Amino acid sequence: MTTVETDLPEPRLARVWRGLSGAFAAGLVLLALVMIGVQVYAGTRDLPGPGLDVVLGHVLAAVIAVVAQLLADRRRGWPAAALSLLVVVAGAVALWLFWWA
Repeated sequence: MTTVETDLPEPRLARVWRGLSGAFAAGLVLLALVMIGVQVYAGTRDLPGPGLDVVLGHVLAAVIAVVAQLLADRRRGWPAAALSLLVVVAGAVALWLFWWA
């Protein structure tokens, strides 16, 4: 009888990496919700706010991160690691474009 790859325990580093990317994805969702709230608050008080493009950029980054994280949680090996990296890259791009650049 041969051992199937799914029967092998997942390495600890892989679990930690996927957990960190999951926390990062959750943080991006919270940041997107905050940006939506700030835009609504600003719009109701005739303040400029962050702008629709910035809010949509945060929402897009959060959606990409959540979808990539869900896919990463259902895979093993390099595909899971690559999808977790996509989560971090999506967040880094959003932070760079909308906060630091």
